[in-house]
Amino acid sequence: MKILILGAGQVGSTLAKYLCLDDDNDITIVDQVADKLTPLQRHLDIKTVVGYGAYPSVLEKAGIKTMDMVIAVMGSDERNMVACRMAHTLYHVDTKIARIRTTEYLLRPEIFTNEALPIDFLITPEILITDYIKGIIEEPGASQVFDFENGLVQLVETKAYIGTPIVNRPVKELHEHIPDVKMRIVSLYRNDRAILANSETVVREGDHVYFLAKKDHISRVLKEFRRVENTYQKIFIAGGGNIGLRVAKLLEDTHNIRIIELDEDRAMGLAEELNHTLVLQGNASDEDLLLEEGIENTDLFLALTDSDEVNVIVSILAKRLGAHKTIALVKRDVYASLAEQSDDVDIIVSPDQITVGSILSHIRKGDTMKVHSLQHGEAEAIEVVVHGDKNTSKVVGSMIKDLPLPEGVVVGAIVRDSELLMGSKKLVIEQGDHVLMMLTDVGKIHQVEALFSENE
Repeated sequence: MKILILGAGQVGSTLAKYLCLDDDNDITIVDQVADKLTPLQRHLDIKTVVGYGAYPSVLEKAGIKTMDMVIAVMGSDERNMVACRMAHTLYHVDTKIARIRTTEYLLRPEIFTNEALPIDFLITPEILITDYIKGIIEEPGASQVFDFENGLVQLVETKAYIGTPIVNRPVKELHEHIPDVKMRIVSLYRNDRAILANSETVVREGDHVYFLAKKDHISRVLKEFRRVENTYQKIFIAGGGNIGLRVAKLLEDTHNIRIIELDEDRAMGLAEELNHTLVLQGNASDEDLLLEEGIENTDLFLALTDSDEVNVIVSILAKRLGAHKTIALVKRDVYASLAEQSDDVDIIVSPDQITVGSILSHIRKGDTMKVHSLQHGEAEAIEVVVHGDKNTSKVVGSMIKDLPLPEGVVVGAIVRDSELLMGSKKLVIEQGDHVLMMLTDVGKIHQVEALFSENE
């Protein structure tokens, strides 16, 4: 697929890196700042163009006339909208995706039509990230939570701790402990290496476990891997930007929220907009201020500023001052690696990985409903809808054990008429099934797409 990315900021660069993992993609990226493009050109097999991404002359230089898709992730919503308008009107590009962050635009969906602004898919990072953080808060003990089938089923990552029921025991005993819970471990990561789990696989201390289960059963499954954690009640947010504000709004009616913002004018604005949140104007790295506000009694500390450095530092500080758990928003890999090496940062939230996963769901061939990017883009969890019948589909009527799945691909579960069916070997796939799969190697995605596509 020929894809034109407009904007080489953090999201555009990360997206280019992920898409280049697929040899079938031909990527071109445009940005006004040459220094942003230089490292991409050096390390990735892509074409780069310096220029203003909404100008027809620049778009033509980038080869827009031959593109299958345009993804506009420049810094300005207006620039992204204009670029998509150009791609549609002048060059008849099939698929246009744009990042739109301004709430004022999102409240008026009628403007995103072919007659007005022809954007096929809107990407809203702040909303995606807020929903992601909400999922983690709802499931204490989870490192990551991903929704499938509108939240009916969730994929959860957690870490296994010594002294809990399943550690040093085979996976099959998990089902003996909680026989009435439908769940499936789809993968383990041990020392950063993927291990496909079967009934005889022994779970070890420190393993990162990915499992599928109904949302209502997640907390029961988590108890098998780690000590029971209380729900988060007292939450401290560092950073009153768009994400910090959204999280506070979402939680302030049910939780005790404090938010600290450095900018005085912004802090005053937050105080006016929030109803039940204590807004503090100050520096999140001010140890005296944190102690004065009872950081040692904080259940969850969220570092959500625009600075990776600040988020990592204040998370470490908060943990050492007594905060029970810390979550840091981190964009760049170098700071993510530093945070991962620190026991004081419990969970790292990657806004780029969350945003890229949303974009990938619109790029994958066939009827792919959801894509969640995992393990820095090396793995994916996907939801695919099965179409056709026995005459037109390669999978309808087949048992899961008979599917020619490539190595590293696991069918974790099937949702059929709103009922969750775990991916047992003898389960037969039917038309209309929503198949939930884990790919530990995204390089196998085209084999999966070909398997689940209808015969021509």
